[in-house]
Amino acid sequence: MVPSDIKIGKEQLNVLAYADGIALIGKNEKEIIKLFVEMENIARKFGLQINQEKTKYMIVERKNSLKQNKIGHLKIKTYKFEGMENFKYLGVIFNEDNDNQIDLQERIKNANKTYFMLQKFSKNKSIKETKIKTKEHNNR
Repeated sequence: MVPSDIKIGKEQLNVLAYADGIALIGKNEKEIIKLFVEMENIARKFGLQINQEKTKYMIVERKNSLKQNKIGHLKIKTYKFEGMENFKYLGVIFNEDNDNQIDLQERIKNANKTYFMLQKFSKNKSIKETKIKTKEHNNR
């Protein structure tokens, strides 16, 4: 694999994979291209093909850095991939500025929805009566 500075603990990561979703991680376009070529060669050995329509790319840079890579298309071999400003992978929102505010806002919004939904249930008298009846039934 191509060297990368992305670490979890002491482990270096270049690829995140779960089921049929794969995220290639590189410091720049050159690293992403190298990782993709290597991944495609391995996939081909197993008879797998890359779906160009479902494959996207994103260059992540530190906030306030000069953007050298504008969102566009990335060409690798015969493939042409669409660039993304952000994407959701396993429930986490990643963006090109490496800013987690979008992800945090999304999590807070979802937590609030769940909280207020549960509030409706806790105020529902028929549900409370059911719980009481169940407890009384168990105490007999």
